[in-house]
Amino acid sequence: MMKVFICPECGGMTAVSRRKQLFCHKCSGVQMVSPRLTYSKYIEMDGRQRKDYAESWLYIRKHTGNH
Repeated sequence: MMKVFICPECGGMTAVSRRKQLFCHKCSGVQMVSPRLTYSKYIEMDGRQRKDYAESWLYIRKHTGNH
């Protein structure tokens, strides 16, 4: 099963299979988290939609205290 991960620092997104933990290579090993975004929705998005999703996710995370 494919899983989507997002970096809580830079918002970088990636999809992987078989991994339960993933670390952001851009942010010196920050542990990435799995958002409530399915792989099927992720692959339907274009680059702009993915960027918008990441920005919104970071904003909500920062302003709700869900760290």
